[in-house]
Amino acid sequence: MKDAFNFLRKIKSVAFATVENGKPCVRIADVMLVEDDKLYFLTARGKPYYKQLKENPHLAIVGMDENYVTVRVTGDIEFVDRSYVDKIFEANPMMNDLYPGEKREILDAFCMIRGVGEIFDLSVVPIERQRFDFGGSVVNPSGYSINEKCVACGICKSACPMNAISEDSIYKIDSTKCLECGRCFEACPNNAIIPPLGL
Repeated sequence: MKDAFNFLRKIKSVAFATVENGKPCVRIADVMLVEDDKLYFLTARGKPYYKQLKENPHLAIVGMDENYVTVRVTGDIEFVDRSYVDKIFEANPMMNDLYPGEKREILDAFCMIRGVGEIFDLSVVPIERQRFDFGGSVVNPSGYSINEKCVACGICKSACPMNAISEDSIYKIDSTKCLECGRCFEACPNNAIIPPLGL
């Protein structure tokens, strides 16, 4: 979790998704601060983004660096006291150019207090995937899995582009290397492959 949060802070400008009237909304915004295992952000009270967060205090964010490492996090947010606005300005001095002096009063700070996330690393072969949770949330395991219907025919192993499936009496999928593409699921003649749950 800490690696993922620091990764997002280093990238800073990432995609932030909310919902308004049942429709997805997305914008690029900055991860302003990482503190006490929480992510902190700012927004102005006049923005639709602010209204969306007030009406549905849930946020999904995703960022990718130049090496094709992706971090995504989804969770619950809460607005915090105004002292965090000053803290965020200290950590992000360029904010003084956008909202100099007392003009920062229009901004409110909020943080993600609990949620789940994933680090997905396409810079290595085979790929690596790691899920995490924080603040009391529980993350679903990643990757496809194989149940007791498996007859060890090997069709799924041949279908996997990442070689993430190993032989046994019941074949096994290494969830950290699974692309979640579904080739094994579609190829299995015995309905022995179980699709993954989302974050």
